[in-house]
Amino acid sequence: MKNNVVYKKVCIANGLKQFEIKDIFALGGLELSSSAIKALSAGAKNKNYEKMSDEQLEAFMNGLIIYWRGEVDEPSLVPQGIENLIINSSADVLVELESLVAEAQLALRDTEND
Repeated sequence: MKNNVVYKKVCIANGLKQFEIKDIFALGGLELSSSAIKALSAGAKNKNYEKMSDEQLEAFMNGLIIYWRGEVDEPSLVPQGIENLIINSSADVLVELESLVAEAQLALRDTEND
């Protein structure tokens, strides 16, 4: 499967918007313009089509991981994926999330006291 096809399928599966894709590439260490991103998404027969290199696909995938999981070095930041889940969730999910956070805080206090 070609890199462009993998890239498009991942974007569609995750419902990514143009501005999110740009942010994801930036998180992966690659600054692309909006027109360059559109060229990667264009069909092979389109005059603006640009073949995606392995380095571009790798930057996108690495950025996508950081986008959903958050920076490993900065655990205090809320990952974008969790933030989106909270914004789009029902009250039941938020109550469950609140209890999980409380349990994690208790466990953290217990390890700090040891």
